[in-house]
Amino acid sequence: MSDKTAFHSILVPVDGSTLAEVAIPYALAVAERARSRVQFVFVYQDSFTLEPVELAWQYLLRLTAKARERLGDSVSSALLHGPVAATLVKQARKIGADLVIMTTHGRGGLERAWLGSVTDQLIRRVGIPLLVLQPCEDGSAPEFEPSEILVPLDGSTLAETALQPAAALARLWDAELTLVQIVYPLPIVAEPAVPAAQGSDQELTALARESAEEYVRQASERLRSSGVKASGLALMGTDMPAHQLRELALPGRVSLIAMATHGRGGIRRFILGSVADKLVRTAEVPVLVVPPVGRARRARQAKPRTSASAQRR
Repeated sequence: MSDKTAFHSILVPVDGSTLAEVAIPYALAVAERARSRVQFVFVYQDSFTLEPVELAWQYLLRLTAKARERLGDSVSSALLHGPVAATLVKQARKIGADLVIMTTHGRGGLERAWLGSVTDQLIRRVGIPLLVLQPCEDGSAPEFEPSEILVPLDGSTLAETALQPAAALARLWDAELTLVQIVYPLPIVAEPAVPAAQGSDQELTALARESAEEYVRQASERLRSSGVKASGLALMGTDMPAHQLRELALPGRVSLIAMATHGRGGIRRFILGSVADKLVRTAEVPVLVVPPVGRARRARQAKPRTSASAQRR
């Protein structure tokens, strides 16, 4: 099964650890259905001597050979030198990648998250969707057979950036998108001459929920008209957004969360450090993080700088 809106070039960062390799089955599953190209990328530092570099080559060749048993020549590998995040961003642009798939952990094991370093930098800078995975407690890859994809929205066009890539994944597996908007009680607004009242305005809150219900209904109808299974849900906020979304996206109920890195705060306000960041760190299902469309377009159009790197196919 293939889809013209699906991902065509997937970059998978690896570092020699089994935890980083958790991303490989996901990448191969997406690539097989979308008929995508996949490239494994290993970035080494100045501290590497000749022998470890050669071992890295051999490691990449083994990964590539194994993956080619399933996908043939659509799998390649690259051994690159430089700062990890910046080098991965350049390589993604060079090969025209439209998806990065990686885990939140690497050499440091389960106790040392990449977030705050490589994963966090890629989410902020790579300009294309990034599928972030949490390894199982034993370090293995959980089964990837998406049936329901949760897409948090807030009524903004920036948050809706996640809909297209989420729909592309949904089409590949005939999965359903569940659009959800959380509505929080609106405070009572007092007249300037009146002391501030306490509590929430029930009438305004009810209107806000009705508006959210209509919004997700219309958004899901547009998706269904394009052939994607979709439904909408407006919920009253009972907890912090990240916690409430995490509880909605429990394994067995939801397969994946897809969300934009920006929302109502606009292009200059990262949700990272708040909802998206917390979900990437704590969600029990994979999280597809999607940058604004403008940033993704600029990243694809950017010309790669010449770099001293070696590649093998």
